[in-house]
Amino acid sequence: MGKGIMKAFQACGKKMKVTVDPSIGRPKSRDESSKFSSQIGVVNRDVLSVPVRWKDVDEEKDLQPGIDHIKIHMDINLDDPGVKRCVIDRVQASSRQKRYRLHKHYKKYSSHEEAKNNKPSFCASQENWEDMCELFASPKFKHQSLINVTNRQMLRAPHVSGRTPFSVLRHEISEKEMNGGPLDMIELYK
Repeated sequence: MGKGIMKAFQACGKKMKVTVDPSIGRPKSRDESSKFSSQIGVVNRDVLSVPVRWKDVDEEKDLQPGIDHIKIHMDINLDDPGVKRCVIDRVQASSRQKRYRLHKHYKKYSSHEEAKNNKPSFCASQENWEDMCELFASPKFKHQSLINVTNRQMLRAPHVSGRTPFSVLRHEISEKEMNGGPLDMIELYK
């Protein structure tokens, strides 16, 4: 359980209610969205290992421990297929971030064998780390990685709103518009 979720649980004496909007893929509320993302990160760090390929993952079997962990700590309607799909999508996005961190750790070492012998503390198991090392050493992965580096260098306007997702900002701006407040386009770039 994340520290923020634990504090909220202790203060209220119950699980935090999270309402996920399937049309945007996450909670609309800034606070709920933050806590939800944090809990997804905890699940990826402590409960699930990073898959080599998401196509090989059986969502019902392999992700169930993570889904159960979220149900234990948050009041979220996972019976709704749209909400469950959003949760799985967030788990996948968080897993990609973790794979990026693992790749960054892998690149610190001069040889493949040296990297395999130095598992990072945030990796679930030695077996998972060795699978990731094999992926990072493959020519196909190296080629795709080089293409991605080139594409990122061509990005002209990076995301600058920090940790707040664009969908939450869009919801806040549309609420301001509906309440008769002036729409300031600068708000999008804060």
